[in-house]
Amino acid sequence: MHWKQFLTPVQSVAPQKALAMLNSDSSIQLIDVRQPVEYSDGHIPGAKLIPLGNLLDQLCELDKEKPVLVYCAIGGRSRVAAQLLSGQKFQNVYNITGGLKSWKGWESTGQYDQGLQLFTGLESLEEILLVAYTMELALNEFYTEMANHVTNKQAASLFLSLANIEKEHETNIASQYAEFTGKVFPKNLNASETLEGGLTTAEYMSRLGADMETPHDILIFAMSIECQAMDLYLRASDKAPNAAIKKELLLLSSEEKSHLNRLADVMDSIYVSKE
Repeated sequence: MHWKQFLTPVQSVAPQKALAMLNSDSSIQLIDVRQPVEYSDGHIPGAKLIPLGNLLDQLCELDKEKPVLVYCAIGGRSRVAAQLLSGQKFQNVYNITGGLKSWKGWESTGQYDQGLQLFTGLESLEEILLVAYTMELALNEFYTEMANHVTNKQAASLFLSLANIEKEHETNIASQYAEFTGKVFPKNLNASETLEGGLTTAEYMSRLGADMETPHDILIFAMSIECQAMDLYLRASDKAPNAAIKKELLLLSSEEKSHLNRLADVMDSIYVSKE
């Protein structure tokens, strides 16, 4: 045991700085060193789960040449993790001050492998894009159905707007498919049983307890789905079989993030209109 490594000063960054780093540098390796049950309750989207006790055994999964951001619940375990990584010759290691408790960005929930079965065994961009499309289609159909089901006119209008956003993403994915494969996008695809993010409609509604007649709750529901989707694509990219698929999954994640920010703007506009 090299005890000196635990006396080594580590670089710590405030949550706001960490968020800015993640937004500007896609090469950053984001590591959650808490336990699986803590991760399941809530984590930063795209974080790789490596409990502190497993860190040395899983060093081979990390790239020493790329920067690392480490966090835990309040900062204690991640500080130790940062010292361990620095002692193992990782050059750019940063501990997020205050951990998840101080985090002000988006959060996802669920186990580390949640939804990854959707991409297991897929070896081509064509397959990845078809899976992504069917999840978008499922969400579009759900929003359209809800627009016809709710009694609140404002809620119905919002659901139709959300459906149109998903339709835009479907069109974008179909264009990427044609560009990457040189094929015409298949017609009459069936919607996935799961929505974006790897959960079913019932699972999302059970977790969030949303009132589908209230615009505020509807937006929280929609933003949660986009956040889960961003998280899923990021986690899937970590296990991608090749660079091309990894790049596409990161692109899909980036698009979900754009949708998330778009919905956040709608949420802000609702509050402004009430003032």
